[in-house]
Amino acid sequence: MNDNDAVPAAGEEISAGFRDVLDLVRPYWRPLSVAFVIGLFAAAASLVQPIVISTIVDTFDGELPTGQVVILVSLLLLGAGLTAIRELLIERTGERYAFEARKGLIAHIYRLPIARVESRQRADMVSRVTTDVSETRHFFTSGLVDLAVSSLTVLASLVMMAVIDLTLMAVSLVAVVVILMVLLAIGKRTRPVGLRMQNALGSLAERVSLTLGAIRTVRAARATEHESSRAADHAASVRSAGYTAARLRAILQTVSGVSIQTLLIVVVGVGALRVAAGVTSVGELSAFIMYLMMMAAPVATVGGIVASLGEAFGSLSRVLRIRAESVEPDITSDAVTGATSQNGGVIRFEDVHFDYPSGASPDDPSRAWALRGVSFEVRAGETVAFVGPSGAGKSTLFALLERFYEPTLGRIYFEGGDVQGLSRDCLRSRLAYVDQDSAVLPGTVRENLTLGRSDLVDSECVAALISVGLIDPHDTNPTSYLDKVLGEHGQGLSGGERQRLSIARAVAGRASVLLLDEATSSLDGRSELLVQDAIAPSATGRTTLIIAHRLSTVASADRIVVLNHGEVVAEGTHGDLMVTSDLYQELAARQFLSSGHAEDAVSTSAPGTKG
Repeated sequence: MNDNDAVPAAGEEISAGFRDVLDLVRPYWRPLSVAFVIGLFAAAASLVQPIVISTIVDTFDGELPTGQVVILVSLLLLGAGLTAIRELLIERTGERYAFEARKGLIAHIYRLPIARVESRQRADMVSRVTTDVSETRHFFTSGLVDLAVSSLTVLASLVMMAVIDLTLMAVSLVAVVVILMVLLAIGKRTRPVGLRMQNALGSLAERVSLTLGAIRTVRAARATEHESSRAADHAASVRSAGYTAARLRAILQTVSGVSIQTLLIVVVGVGALRVAAGVTSVGELSAFIMYLMMMAAPVATVGGIVASLGEAFGSLSRVLRIRAESVEPDITSDAVTGATSQNGGVIRFEDVHFDYPSGASPDDPSRAWALRGVSFEVRAGETVAFVGPSGAGKSTLFALLERFYEPTLGRIYFEGGDVQGLSRDCLRSRLAYVDQDSAVLPGTVRENLTLGRSDLVDSECVAALISVGLIDPHDTNPTSYLDKVLGEHGQGLSGGERQRLSIARAVAGRASVLLLDEATSSLDGRSELLVQDAIAPSATGRTTLIIAHRLSTVASADRIVVLNHGEVVAEGTHGDLMVTSDLYQELAARQFLSSGHAEDAVSTSAPGTKG
């Protein structure tokens, strides 16, 4: 069974709701609670101010009461200070959330099954870590605390307004309820628009990233305008979603602004008439208008908050979609014991069938198998080469051994134990894998060599680099090369140097098995011989599995396994296969790059050989 059977489909999206927001903020309830309490004190300081002003107005006799003015100024400063502390606390909490969310999301993505990572757009996953997490900060900076404090402020303002003038309060309350209903109705439409915009941004990032990764090919093919046009199409999708979001924001802001202005005009007009009639004093009307402003200010910002939270909900949906995917499963087991099978086998494939995840039944005759009924055994200390046409399944063997994927059918054994009963981490610690892409990470040469092996010392790193010809053995300061900074995709090294560095990383380690997948494909003949000389002493006592197209690389192997269409079609030494396998002869004559060796090999073959 594959690891990914229970994983949701890649195209399936999750729609985040308020329960998800509560789950998001729950770990930060302590600082948010403190911010809420501080916000309440700041609101209380503001709520007292209209009372002081009302007293000053109604008792004014030509001189300002110094005591009451001092109280008013003190309340203003207190409210401002508390508000500043609250905002600082909320912003710091938002930054803490963003850091922890990104840290957790990165760790989760790095542990997703290889099939899930390879099926997704890389730049889109990056945008979920960067842009989407930034958007979800709005739940902290423009979210729950502000809404809670504003709601209580509105309620307190309504109470004070009712005490001052119940009729004016009733008019104001009806108007505010109508405004809120309209704003919330419009705000509901911002959530799907926010998700559409973030998805469009992810697609744009992926398009640009792919083009930059192949910029030499694009330029050489004179396809710059074509690729620019394709990227512009994605940018147009972002623009379209942005226009929709902008239109909704404009409507929200206009409705809230015009409604509040209309409400103020009505209240001031009716209030002035009630003052003229002697029902309400000037001071009371002043206080009422201030309370109305305290109530109206949060309502006026609801439009902007709803719009920003709509986009935040869209981003949260994208983050949750990634978090919902199961990570690569593993078990806790004892370390690999180093035991072998009775005949000395360290690696054994038994009737292994595999195809890359497609959802088809194993019994479906139309199923396209990458491997079909593969069985072989590799003995401890043996060097085994795997050859075959492109797409024969050679690299898939290594992927299964590393447990990047699991066999669909059949079993794989490592040092006497079924690999599915071994910890992935433990298994991979015994394997040194050099793939055909020769991946080099940004950073120093030292950081690349010690990747996963922090216990390696500089002397071991230098020895590995000398062995592959990256450092001159007569260099008086060889450790300076370890500090060389490499850019993206190993910028600063040639293709051959990147391969040598990858091989040096494998040589420097102490793994018992070397997996070399086209490890010398980017090297010229002289460099290949140098690297083979470097690998030879390191391979002594180690089991080595090699995938290569060069006859010079595979001919010296203890045994060669020939694959075709996912099946083992021949097995033996170079000399045996030149007699028994037509396919091997064809590969030697047409595909291996060392033509001189190929001609010698073909000349030794007998006519009428069998494949």
